[in-house]
Amino acid sequence: MKNSTRLLPLLLIPFLLFQSCTNNENEDFQVYDLKGQNSKGNEVYIPDGNFLNTLLNTNCVDANGDGEGDFNADSNNDGILQKNELNSIENLILKFNYGSPIKYVDLTGIENFGNVKSLKISGTTDYIQVDDVLNSENLSYDFTGLRKLEYLKISYLGTEYFDSINVSGLNKLMEIDLSQNRPMDYYTERNKFLNINMEGCSNLKSLNITNSFINIDFCQIPSLEKLNMFYLEGGEPDIFDFHCLVNLKWLDISENRINKLILKNSSVLETLICQDIGSEDEFINYPFPNYLCIDDLPLEWEQVATMIGPDNIVITDCTF
Repeated sequence: MKNSTRLLPLLLIPFLLFQSCTNNENEDFQVYDLKGQNSKGNEVYIPDGNFLNTLLNTNCVDANGDGEGDFNADSNNDGILQKNELNSIENLILKFNYGSPIKYVDLTGIENFGNVKSLKISGTTDYIQVDDVLNSENLSYDFTGLRKLEYLKISYLGTEYFDSINVSGLNKLMEIDLSQNRPMDYYTERNKFLNINMEGCSNLKSLNITNSFINIDFCQIPSLEKLNMFYLEGGEPDIFDFHCLVNLKWLDISENRINKLILKNSSVLETLICQDIGSEDEFINYPFPNYLCIDDLPLEWEQVATMIGPDNIVITDCTF
């Protein structure tokens, strides 16, 4: 009898471990269940009226992945967004009408789209005077709950009305397009640059920030292979520093004012596009960079030849 009593706790351990694993699996399944069978049809709270209206009354769901919206997010047409409806969406297209006066959208509730793989966000693009904006506090967009996200595109934000975009930890994210996000008022005393947190985006391959005011720490995304920084038009960083991008293959920095350029990263780009930078031609708008730091490799010297002028400094040890 004593031996049986001693064995009982030992026999319970495998059972308890099994129960723990089963509960964790079920909990995870409830969150990411494509069919939504386990989400119990609970109503989802979307506080921003414009966000809610876009989900209920526009073709925001791309059912076949062709880039075009097919129907709204309210699949049972009851006027209420439920967890099972949002869990069934893999491709979401949000085309906001910001109205006039303009009011940028608060995306609180976006975390409920746990199965979305592709997310596109855009809005009205007509020029609006700075005093036509109703947002009294800056917005931030947090997409860290979208664990299956592979593609993100956001365009036409007035960057002085936003603090940050957070995609940290999204290890399935492969492509981000943040082109055409700029301040509405170039003379504003507000911070004109939008901060992006990409820490832990370990599979990110492509990033486009064409014509945008974006602050990025490239050392967060060493996996990057393609980077488009064409025509930032005032949004140029103090230093174009790519030393952390050891896997970079394709880079476009055309039509930018560049003070310091660091290309040294122990590898050579397959494609470097630097049109209209560095020339004595009076019709070229962008001067030679003041400083260049490159790998001491013949092919890289050849790639940057058009940006080397009579007065700029080219080094290989990056000690500016």
